[in-house]
This record gives sequence, C-alpha cells and structure tokens, in this order.
Amino acid sequence: MRRDRLRTTESPDGRKVATWQLIHSGIHILRIQNRADPSPAYRWPSKEPLPAAAPGLVLFDGTPPLDLVSAREAFPGHLDLWDTLRDDYWAALLCGTDSPTPASGE
Repeated sequence: MRRDRLRTTESPDGRKVATWQLIHSGIHILRIQNRADPSPAYRWPSKEPLPAAAPGLVLFDGTPPLDLVSAREAFPGHLDLWDTLRDDYWAALLCGTDSPTPASGE
C-alpha cells in the first residue's frame, strides 16, 4: 500500500468530506466538500469559480500544499471535519502496512 494514495475523511455527521494524501509524514489536503452547502464551487485561495463542479466544493490550489493547520485557520467552520481528519492522519501515519518497504523506497 502506498502512503501517497488518495484518502477521504468524512465528518461525523457525513455532511463534509475531505480528500487528502499522506506525503512523507505530512498531510496534503486536496479538496473539501460540504454536501449541505449550496454555494458555488471554487478554487482556494484564488476564489476562481468552478461552474461544472458540485455545490459546496472547495478545490485547493497545490502550491504550497494545504496542511491541517492551514486548513483549520482558513476554514474554522469545519472543525468537526478537521478533528476527524487528524484522527485518520495519525492512524495512517502509525499504520505499519502503510509504510514504504525498505527495498523499494516507495
């Protein structure tokens, strides 16, 4: 299993979902979606609209990658999602089967 695979985390109520990757030992959050939010989708931080995307979607521009601390600061209304993602992050980080093999270096 690769550490950099795409992962999803849902808030306890199932309304919010984050897509993220474990890169080395850090989180790279790619997008969040609030399924209960009818607001138009957009890129962050540029605020570029994404008219063909589902409402409530926020797609993060990848430079620099958005980490959990930055996400909490930028989107404080999603604390339930961030707390759950933190738990998923630690579970993934500590999972022995999710680590690279010494021979392959992946």
